[in-house]
Amino acid sequence: MLKECEKACIYTLDGVFLAEVKVVDSDKDSMGLIVEEKDMDKVNTETVIVFYDGVQGLVTCKCRLSARMKINGDESGEVGGAIYKVPCQIDELVGVEQRRNDLKVRVSFPVMLETSDADGKVTKIPARVKDVSAGGVGFESKQKLAEEQLFSFLFETDTGCTRLKGYVLWAEKLSKEEEPPRYRYGSRFLDMTSYQESMVRKFAFQEQLKRRKIQ
Repeated sequence: MLKECEKACIYTLDGVFLAEVKVVDSDKDSMGLIVEEKDMDKVNTETVIVFYDGVQGLVTCKCRLSARMKINGDESGEVGGAIYKVPCQIDELVGVEQRRNDLKVRVSFPVMLETSDADGKVTKIPARVKDVSAGGVGFESKQKLAEEQLFSFLFETDTGCTRLKGYVLWAEKLSKEEEPPRYRYGSRFLDMTSYQESMVRKFAFQEQLKRRKIQ
């Protein structure tokens, strides 16, 4: 059922967040969850788990957890402290939420766009990214850009940094006549490598998981 899954969030059957865990052997019939000791008492035998799958998206399942086993070594990854491996059996697929390019998350972080003016001169434009998906970004800027105008920016996450290229799909003026100019833009990425697409997808899914933990 799962394709490329290394992380998941555990919830009660009523949807209350319990813990974030690491997933091992997700492509096998009997997978395991790596759980920190501090979270073990929270986890029930019957639970709802949202798996972060790099191919499918957020996969929500009803699961049964078996007896825990204390472990050490490479399986622990970056969890640290006392850890346990808990066998996990999927009983029911609840749903797959937004595959690949569809998952869009709201964010707010500054970037410096690089683009070219009418004379071909490279210019740098401050902007603020407001949403991200594997298909493109939405951003705001004081600078007016034309539809189909090309740009690039450095995209930094906890796992790395890469320069993404895109073009403007649409533009909307947000400011009133008497206010300083401010525009909202929608865009689409261009010439993404598989590494870049994977980085953006993982960022979007991780942001979604963070929001689920807060809810």
